[in-house]
Amino acid sequence: MRGYHRRRRPGVRAVSTVISVVLLLALTVILVGVLATFRFNLPTSSPKVWYTAEGNESEEAWGDPTDCTNTSIYAACDPLPAVFLSVTSFTPTFIPLNQLKLIFICNGTELMNGTLKALSIVPGSGANPGPGSPVLQSCGSWTWGSGHGSSGTFFNRLLYYQQKTPGLPGIQDGDILVVYSHPKLAFTDRGGNFPDDDYHGAPLWCFTVQNACTLYLDYTSGTSTSLVFSISLFQLSGV
Repeated sequence: MRGYHRRRRPGVRAVSTVISVVLLLALTVILVGVLATFRFNLPTSSPKVWYTAEGNESEEAWGDPTDCTNTSIYAACDPLPAVFLSVTSFTPTFIPLNQLKLIFICNGTELMNGTLKALSIVPGSGANPGPGSPVLQSCGSWTWGSGHGSSGTFFNRLLYYQQKTPGLPGIQDGDILVVYSHPKLAFTDRGGNFPDDDYHGAPLWCFTVQNACTLYLDYTSGTSTSLVFSISLFQLSGV
């Protein structure tokens, strides 16, 4: 007896392949359409700020009315040694000052913490800083002068942010962060105190001991915080 063989109809396999390809393309189109409806919030990069450091500078003691001839407008004050950090460029094109926070770590403790907006003053104006401005906290076990300076002293005995255009809400090329350094023991203040009787800038060993004092600039957006830059005052000793 001859065996029975079912004859396969021509074209069935080819039609199945075509249907599979059509279904695959349809699923691909649907998947792309679904994905297109979602917006992925990818993490954005931290703002960047570039600056130049200028050492061996001097700046008047705007934060210390006892070293000024006029305690209401601080018209003329004794000069103090200082370092200038001058903004040269930044990205993106607008960075709000109230979202840039400067933290000064001194001898293992937080000496100062405030936004660049809060640290901005107009040199020579007695109206700044106002109530609620950041105050100095502690620098480890280090004390200054004969003890009249203390926690609660306004930040501008240590540093301040000088805007090229006062009142501008964002950072600008030409803005300067002025960091006072504690005068040498030979410094005599306007009242004749020797050495000086209260707080006048970061202690000199901040500039001679590696990692003793560090400035951190953070950018805060919502609940996220990212580091813009950090700089040890030791790095500024040779500028």
